[in-house]
Amino acid sequence: MPLFGKKEKKKANQPQRPKKVLSQNETSYFGKNLMIKGRVSGNGNVIIMGGLEGEFDLRGRVKIAQPAKIKGEVKADVISVNGNVEGKLAAKQRLHLDQTARIEGQMTTPKLSITEGASLNGEVTMSGRVKKEPVAATENTKPAHQKERPSESRQK
Repeated sequence: MPLFGKKEKKKANQPQRPKKVLSQNETSYFGKNLMIKGRVSGNGNVIIMGGLEGEFDLRGRVKIAQPAKIKGEVKADVISVNGNVEGKLAAKQRLHLDQTARIEGQMTTPKLSITEGASLNGEVTMSGRVKKEPVAATENTKPAHQKERPSESRQK
């Protein structure tokens, strides 16, 4: 077996190892002594115990644990908050505020749960609901007794 130069040929019958793919079941931890500034994005689940200043965009679940301090924007499928957030939270599926959560800013989510003791100073938008716009009265939407008859419009 040579150390330099020629590469060994792969045997035809040797099975190839599948490439490892990150799944949404994997969880990453941001420790309480870690301060992140900037933009974080990806797939999977994350538990934040430290600090984040910037934007966090994740396809998966985010848990903002008790000692965490977030200043910026957090976007994820599911967000659970026990720590402090100053900024925006946007959850595609649901957002939960536990009793130690302290939020100052905006939240957008189709489903929201708040445990007694949580503090929220800001704005909540429940997305996923269709707002019906008022329809302006047009000729086709007027009641039958208000519509002009073809003979009346010719006489004017």
